[in-house]
Amino acid sequence: MRRLLSTCLLAVAVTGILTGSSLEAGKLSKAPEFSASDLDGEKVDLGTLLKDGPVLVSFWATHCKPCIQELSKLGDLYPDYKEKGFEILAVDVDGPRSVSRVKSKVAGLKWRFPVVLDTNKDIYRKYQVLGIPHTVLIDPQGDIRYTHTTYRSGDEKIIWEKVDQILAEQKKSSEQKEASEPKEGKKSGK
Repeated sequence: MRRLLSTCLLAVAVTGILTGSSLEAGKLSKAPEFSASDLDGEKVDLGTLLKDGPVLVSFWATHCKPCIQELSKLGDLYPDYKEKGFEILAVDVDGPRSVSRVKSKVAGLKWRFPVVLDTNKDIYRKYQVLGIPHTVLIDPQGDIRYTHTTYRSGDEKIIWEKVDQILAEQKKSSEQKEASEPKEGKKSGK
């Protein structure tokens, strides 16, 4: 009986991975910190980006059509969400032989969000990525709130719903903090 149960659980897990089902990571999983160089050689630090709001880390490669489709769809609304503190960070996992094509590919796609290089797949391993495209939505506290592997048209709508939820929580928290702080310049009635 235990063997049958173990086999069934394994089958469900493998099926979820192969079909690209999403995992609600909840508040229990912290995002590993990392820094990497962008396409201009400038250092990009996840912790710094999280100070402004949620960050969507998307693992991709130049040969991955679903990766490019997903990031292009997300890029369509990126400017509107960027104004609200949201950031997309595309992590390219092309190897040393194909990394030279990344900058021209990104320029041709006209992506306006940061792209960092992970040619040794160090970040990829930290995040235990099994395949690409793989997206990880991280809230400003560094908690992983949503992950998803693969891409099908419409998946971006789910991501935007999750981002909206985090932004609403962030706004509410900010408003509560402001309301609880004493106002400067106010004098007591005595």
